[in-house]
Amino acid sequence: MTTGAGQARGGYHYRVSDEQLRAFAALTPLQRLRWLDEARRFVLLAQTPESRERMERLRRGETIT
Repeated sequence: MTTGAGQARGGYHYRVSDEQLRAFAALTPLQRLRWLDEARRFVLLAQTPESRERMERLRRGETIT
């Protein structure tokens, strides 16, 4: 990814469809929190130490080398 000045920066992005947004918006606040917690738990269980370090680097805005 590059910035307006052409400098590379870390991080990641993804796209969400309008249909996905509508489905999430239809959930109650409690259902949304449960969905979020389930996704968080899945990621923690599926991560290897290497992928965990990469995610931390991305979270800090660093690149993965």
